[in-house]
Amino acid sequence: MKGGYTMFAIVLVLICVFAGAFGQIIWKQGMSSINKINSVDDLMSAKLILSILTNKYIIIGIVLYGLSVVLWLAAMSTLDVSFMYPLLSLAYVVVAFFAVVFLGEVVTAPRWIGIALVMIGCILIMRS
Repeated sequence: MKGGYTMFAIVLVLICVFAGAFGQIIWKQGMSSINKINSVDDLMSAKLILSILTNKYIIIGIVLYGLSVVLWLAAMSTLDVSFMYPLLSLAYVVVAFFAVVFLGEVVTAPRWIGIALVMIGCILIMRS
C-alpha cells in the first residue's frame, strides 16, 4: 500500500511541475499585454502595479501556483524533500516546450542541450 501512496505523491509533484510551468506561460502572456518594464520607476508605477494585479492572465497564473502549493504540501507528507525538490527542475523542460508551442518562442540548440542535462539529472534522482 505504501508504494501506492508514493506513486500518488509523485503524481502530485508532476502536477505541480505542469501547473507551475503553465502558470509561467500564462504570466508571460499577461506581461506581454502590459508595457515593458525598463526601470525601477516603471516597476514602482501604481498604474503598472494595478495593470498587473487586474490582468486576467496574471490572476490565472496565481491560481495555478496556489493549486500547486497545496498539492506540493500534500506530496511532502509522503516523499523526502531531497527527492521532490530536484524534480521541480522538470519545469524547465515543460516551460521550454510550452514556450515553443504556445508562445512561438525559438529555443536554441544549447538550451535544448541544457534541458537534456536537466532531464538526465531527474532520471538519476528518480532511480535513487
